[in-house]
Amino acid sequence: MTRYDKILVAFVLLIAVSGMLFLRWFRDSEEGTYAVIYVNGEEYKRIDLRDEQPGELTVQSPWGYNTIEIGKNRIRIKDASCPDKLCVKEGWLSRANEMAVCMPNRVYVKIIGGETEIDDVAY
Repeated sequence: MTRYDKILVAFVLLIAVSGMLFLRWFRDSEEGTYAVIYVNGEEYKRIDLRDEQPGELTVQSPWGYNTIEIGKNRIRIKDASCPDKLCVKEGWLSRANEMAVCMPNRVYVKIIGGETEIDDVAY
């Protein structure tokens, strides 16, 4: 490789790495407005994270329970009756499109931004 080939490769790598860093920092970086709790695929409760006071909510389903903690502009599954507790390990959710799922209890919490995003356009 010539000297100019090395410069070109370094330039292309620099552009690629800076693009990936840009997407990582700015993609889905807006804070979510609402948290939606689903049980067995159906909406159980919608919480406005901007107005809600900190507290806890227990979701009881036929498959078990989930204790959900609400904080200032964030939410998490604090405790669950499932054996693996993966949903608890997800921690706090605050950004749009973040989600914590408890498969054994069929409960999940999803953060939704203020504006509805279009997934697909059909003519």
